[in-house]
Amino acid sequence: MIARAPITAAVRAMLVTATGRPCGLGSLPLVDGRPAPLPYTVLYPLGGPVDGAPFSDAGEDAHLTYQVTIVGARVDQVEWLADGVRRGFLGRTAAGEWQQPLSVQGGRVWARELIVDEGADPAAAGDFTTYVQRYQVSATASE
Repeated sequence: MIARAPITAAVRAMLVTATGRPCGLGSLPLVDGRPAPLPYTVLYPLGGPVDGAPFSDAGEDAHLTYQVTIVGARVDQVEWLADGVRRGFLGRTAAGEWQQPLSVQGGRVWARELIVDEGADPAAAGDFTTYVQRYQVSATASE
């Protein structure tokens, strides 16, 4: 069985490393017990199928969807942070390796895909604006 919690923790840690900004899990991130300053990201695990292992292969696969909501003061700020999130998920080295690995105990992430990029919210008003992206992360159980 593929446990989702370690993958979620790895994705959240990767986002913090890739962007240099705080990332909350389903809520506003805190820094030293206080609300993080703008901009920041919020990670939402949305679900996804887990395939049972076929007869010839003992490894199960999971295709998990994550929403990243970027929150900032201005459209240019959320677009800048959205670029950082995109690089974190999809950036590759010259050798073809992920620039930001997702290390998961008991599993291996083998694919990442941007499946939705809604862009900045045109209806945003007030002191902040948001930008939404969704990614699918595919993992297999370690053998």
